[in-house]
Amino acid sequence: MTDSSSPSLIALERDALQALVDGDPIDSVLRDIARAAGRLHAGPGVAFLRLDESGASLSLLAQDGLQGPMLDALETIRVGPSGPPPGVAVFTNAPAAGLLGPAEAPMVVFAEPLTDDDGRIAGALVLAGPFRPEEMPEPLRRTVGRLFAVALRRDLRDREVQDLIYRDPLTGLPNRRCFEERLAETFARGVDAACPVSVLFMDLDEFKKVNDTLGHEVGDLLLAIVGSRLRRALSTDAFVARLGGDEFAAIVAADAGTATAAAGRITRALKEPAMLRGYRLPIYCSIGIATCPDHESDPALLKRLADMAMYYAKQSATGIASAATPEVRRAMSISAVEFDIPAALQSNQIGLVFQPRVNLVSGRVTAFEALARWNHPTLGVLAPSHFIPWVERRPDLAVKYTEWLLQSLADTLIRLPRDALVPISINIPVAVMQSDAVFTAMLGRMTAAGLPLSLLQVEIVERALTRMPAEVEAVVERMVGLGITFELDDFGSGEANLAVLSRLPFSAIKIAGEIVQTVATDPRCERLIDGVARFAETFGVSLCAEHVESPAQRDILRRLGVEQGQGYLFGQPLPASELAAAVRTDHRGT
Repeated sequence: MTDSSSPSLIALERDALQALVDGDPIDSVLRDIARAAGRLHAGPGVAFLRLDESGASLSLLAQDGLQGPMLDALETIRVGPSGPPPGVAVFTNAPAAGLLGPAEAPMVVFAEPLTDDDGRIAGALVLAGPFRPEEMPEPLRRTVGRLFAVALRRDLRDREVQDLIYRDPLTGLPNRRCFEERLAETFARGVDAACPVSVLFMDLDEFKKVNDTLGHEVGDLLLAIVGSRLRRALSTDAFVARLGGDEFAAIVAADAGTATAAAGRITRALKEPAMLRGYRLPIYCSIGIATCPDHESDPALLKRLADMAMYYAKQSATGIASAATPEVRRAMSISAVEFDIPAALQSNQIGLVFQPRVNLVSGRVTAFEALARWNHPTLGVLAPSHFIPWVERRPDLAVKYTEWLLQSLADTLIRLPRDALVPISINIPVAVMQSDAVFTAMLGRMTAAGLPLSLLQVEIVERALTRMPAEVEAVVERMVGLGITFELDDFGSGEANLAVLSRLPFSAIKIAGEIVQTVATDPRCERLIDGVARFAETFGVSLCAEHVESPAQRDILRRLGVEQGQGYLFGQPLPASELAAAVRTDHRGT
């Protein structure tokens, strides 16, 4: 007989509690408890089973002394009034005994329900072998049950901590950190043509509008619905995570074709509108797919490919794009230039060319727009659209680039003959204009050279007005006070904040090229530009049309009251050495 004060029982409890305090895995601790309990009751095997969250089945958590068919029999047991003793014990909340195992070699087992700290049934203790229950003394069974409850409490705490670290609380999906670790583990196990892996990157189209118009609470509910639908749409072995915001990702053990089919299931699953707070909300998403080893063998690059493919998917009718497309591959190559930009500025790989702006009546050049060009050693000549987005993503790089741009512009103006001086405009990221510092060096050079600051025109794109910080407005006011002029670029391409527009002292508005290019073929665009001309007149600013490419466009613009035009009709961008000659050229016959 073993009582609660026996040295062996005290040692069992001490060792188990110490292991739990030390953070040993719960299955290891329970296996040691099972081994010690087995020695004390002299039976062939002891097992701990855990009740699942539904309360419908038990699964093997730890055991000692059991093997082969007996382990298979204990792997999963249904809870019910009849059947294997562990399931009956949990269902009736009372000990149960009977046969368990294969029909040709069953084993007598005794099962007793185990509870957690709150007294709820949480599992079962199973004793196997030809013995009577009383052969395992009550003190031993009570101690084992108590240790099981303590182990479950520790495990629950660990799971809660793990959830905080690895789970997104809004959707219940794994979070970005968990996704990164799972992807690394997948590659560590080995990925090849026989075992391909695809990564899917997804984001919701127009999700920002839901937050802005219906509120973040509705947006959160929508994200939770998306998370649930993603789980249902993908196979059980797919790993789905929320990366943050409206971005999700999945790891699928499949080739590109199968992954594309999975993406199709996702779009169909999300297609059904969600009913939230009386609103019927359609759900659209863009999905980018990258596959190892077909597209990339490095996990970090595979993610970047999937991310880029996702943005190309927004232009696709299906909302799905693969990294196999040439456009995505080239974008991937170009994205690597982010790390080359600082060196390119120092080595003069990046330079300026200048596109003339012409008075549509006189045909004379009234200004130039400075455009950056990068003579990349491997990718050839890159336009600003290929590298400026990467510049703007890094504040330190954006400041460095803007300072270089302003100083290069000052140098160009200083070298021009005085009779060929006309204003030159440049685009500057709004983010760098939160203080005067970025203009300091340029102001000093222009002033020292005796040049009026009105020769510098700064263009601000229309979409920037939707998020214009007050600090930037203050900087614009101060720079205008010094003589620098500011122009609104790409008007008509975004969502201009009219309140900000009315406050900022713009001297000119540049009509977006998309509108100008169809003015000769679409009467609606003609009416739109006529309205913009009236708008500009109301605000007392001049008007310039971008991307003028034909005499027909020029004539219509001139008739509508647009004073200036810029585009290939008046010439390609020029090097600085040709600016003086361009200023003296009459473009009326163009």
